[in-house]
Amino acid sequence: MQESFVYLCEAKFMMLTNKTLTAFCLLIILGCNNYKQRSCDPYFSFDEIEHYYINIEESAVWDILGKEKIAENEKIQFDLLVGSTLQKLSDTTLLENIEKLDFKKTELPVTKFSQVNEIFCEKKHKEVLSTTCEAVYRDILVFKKENKIIGTAKICFGCIKSIIAGTRANTDEFGQSGDYDELFKLLH
Repeated sequence: MQESFVYLCEAKFMMLTNKTLTAFCLLIILGCNNYKQRSCDPYFSFDEIEHYYINIEESAVWDILGKEKIAENEKIQFDLLVGSTLQKLSDTTLLENIEKLDFKKTELPVTKFSQVNEIFCEKKHKEVLSTTCEAVYRDILVFKKENKIIGTAKICFGCIKSIIAGTRANTDEFGQSGDYDELFKLLH
């Protein structure tokens, strides 16, 4: 009888130990998942996002350069599409008449803001891809807070390149680990 009591005590001790270890492992796993989410620091604190997009063939963009005389609006459009404009927030005056340059404007709904924050945040990636193609920035995002522009992002999905202004975060690894694909689905 005493042996079965000892056996029963040992079995209960083992079950308790097993449950304790399982709970401890779950806490570690959940803690790591929460750490991952916290380690992604958003580039911007915004309450509005405007998305500008132009549907233009790459050949049409380069044809602008071949013209003998380039109109002022074509020059501005070309600079937005392939130039290094919008590298600083002071460049945002170019956005005042962007719709006159054939860019279409849409407002991203608030329901997509958390997804945008998961993409536009400083994080580490296992691999960083790079291309050598000439970027054509057909997508421009304008981040606003209380109706004031606080950040911009020019995106070329074809070359997986971007020009991001208004953040102090390191944007060198922006769009990696499938984030360009996620952003494309989100916008288009």
